[in-house]
This record gives sequence, structure tokens and C-alpha cells, in this order.
Amino acid sequence: MSPSDFLSQCPGLSGLNAYMRPLSVTDVKSCVEVENTFPEQERCSEEKFIYRLTVCPTLSMGLFIKTPTGGRQIGHVIGARISSNTITEASMGMPENWQSLPVSEPVVVDGQTVGNDPSGGNVAIHSVVTIPEFQGKGIGRDMVKAYVEYIREEARDVKSIVLIAHDYLIRFYEQGGFKNRGTSECRFAGGVWTDLVCDI
Repeated sequence: MSPSDFLSQCPGLSGLNAYMRPLSVTDVKSCVEVENTFPEQERCSEEKFIYRLTVCPTLSMGLFIKTPTGGRQIGHVIGARISSNTITEASMGMPENWQSLPVSEPVVVDGQTVGNDPSGGNVAIHSVVTIPEFQGKGIGRDMVKAYVEYIREEARDVKSIVLIAHDYLIRFYEQGGFKNRGTSECRFAGGVWTDLVCDI
């Protein structure tokens, strides 16, 4: 099943001409707007979007609906490569002065890779979100399923997709094919999270 097949079967998107595509730095502003759905301490900054969509753009996908003037972004899944099989605080970060560093080499600080690891065998999802007016309709679930299928098709060397989630979202991700691996060691934004993994 192709990613577009998941979206075409989603009742919450019926009649909306929805599509997903990889994101680029030209989408940063709309990504920031979508990300504002999260509590402030959990949002990805504009600077970090620029970083992620520059060094690993093919691992981030936006959900759009066609409009008379083009497309409106209503959701996204933001990813990066990591070597670890769980999210770490370092992997959630962004290297200092990354613009002056080669994108083909990992940045290691105190023994941990910061941000994207170009040779990493896993994909870390850092953000999954749909804007409020499209929540509660199964769209996020189908967007995650479409993203997993996209990674299976486009990144054949990836072993698994990993993420951290609040407890109330565990079932949501389990419906998307993820397995609960227990409490995460990552304390992103000062929270307690659960590790989830989807084998590819």
C-alpha cells in the first residue's frame, strides 16, 4: 500500500484532495505554524526546522490539502537519522555552528551524536502533529501509517522508526504499528515520555 492509499482511505480527509510530500526549507514557515499546536516548551524552533529540513529533508513529510492558491499544510511528521534504538536528548538537539560543518558527518559531543546522524540505521520521529481543526478524525493515525510506508519504500537501509510520546498517546501509536518499550530515559522539555518503536 502506498502512502497516498492511506490518505485516500481516511474518512477525515474525504473530499479534501489531501496529499503528503517531503518537506524542504521552503516549508519552514508553514511547519512553524503547524508546530504551534504543541505546548510552547515542546515546539520545534524555526532554527531547528531550518537545520532538520536542510540536513535530512527526505525524512520529514508534510500533510497538505489542495487550495485554489496551491496547498495548505495541515500536519507533518519530522524525522532524522540516529544510530541509537531510542530517542536521546542529544538526538533531539541541533549542533552548534552546523552550517559550517559537513552534513555527511555526525557531530559528536561528549560521546553522543547531536542531531542527525547521517549513517544512523534508525529514523527518529521528532514531531507528529495535525492542526486542531483536523484532530480527532483519524487523520494523524493515517498520516503516521503513510509515513511508515514512505520510510519502508524510500529508506530501505532503515531498521526501525523510534519516537517518544506522552502516555495518553501510546494507544494512538500502537494503532500505527509501534510497540511500547517502556519509560524513556529522555527527559525532553522536562517531561516523562514513553519509548515506542516500529520495526521496518
